[in-house]
Amino acid sequence: MNLLRYLMALLALSVSCLAAAQEPHTNLILMVLPRDEQNTEVGFREYLQRRNVPARIEVLHFSGKKDDGPALVQQIRQARADLVYVWGTVTTLAVAGPYDASNAGDYVRDIPIVFTEVTDPIGTRLLRQLDPPGRNLTGVSHVAPLAVQLNAMRSYRPFTRVGYIVNPGEAHTRLVLEALRKQAQAMKFEIVDETVPLDASGHPDATALPALIQRIAAQKVDFLYIGPSTFLAFTHRDLVTRSALQAHLPTFCATESIVRKAQCLFGLFSNGSNLGRFAAYKATQVLVDKTPVERIPAEALQRFSLLINMPVAKALELYPPLGLLNLAEVIE
Repeated sequence: MNLLRYLMALLALSVSCLAAAQEPHTNLILMVLPRDEQNTEVGFREYLQRRNVPARIEVLHFSGKKDDGPALVQQIRQARADLVYVWGTVTTLAVAGPYDASNAGDYVRDIPIVFTEVTDPIGTRLLRQLDPPGRNLTGVSHVAPLAVQLNAMRSYRPFTRVGYIVNPGEAHTRLVLEALRKQAQAMKFEIVDETVPLDASGHPDATALPALIQRIAAQKVDFLYIGPSTFLAFTHRDLVTRSALQAHLPTFCATESIVRKAQCLFGLFSNGSNLGRFAAYKATQVLVDKTPVERIPAEALQRFSLLINMPVAKALELYPPLGLLNLAEVIE
């Protein structure tokens, strides 16, 4: 009888061990955000759920300040995550660092990282090349080609002068200015640019934005181009678009939320939910298919959405052409 009990106990232990061995590993994904979750993160989560990817997502918030980067990196290391999801250029640089950083040990180099909404991964030195990225970083860019954006602007109304704001706290905003200047030469228009001043602590001074936008408007620009900038197009989107509207200055925006949730006139961009799903597909390649992240191309979506904010159009008395209305989504 004792032998029978022993054999039964041994069988139960074997079944338990087998079940444990067959149970899939639950991947820990750290979602590093400089803001609250938006439709991009919803799309990311939904894709993983539909694919039944065993994952637990924890959110880490980042201030966006360079000085807080080392503490963020330390948090990520202590969490022992299987993958890190990051939103935006500034946050991605804080986590992954430039590929040629002399202090590479100050960044996360041994955990796969998937970014969303990085404007120019090569120009900001996150990647040497997109395909293959060749490091522990891949992801999805969200901005339509600049020439396509400018053509969308011109389809709304002709322009000869475009205003633009540089934020010194986001290096990629200066890269966008350089690209705008090249397009200005080819498309025969002028750029009127202003730079956000720094406050006493060395951070961009948001209180200066209304006066800065007034100076741009006083130079008779046809559009204020608001590019992909967390500071301008997200954190202070209400102040920026309200100031432009008060100056009777039409705005074109390269990102979605500033049109949907603020008072930007119109914009052309990749849909946030689609960005999140595409980023989740890349995360699935890493976690499920076991594809090395350094071999997964960093890409941009090839389909873009045109969105017109009709209350702003009415306030400006600048109604879109009928042909454009047939192509756009309209906010009433």
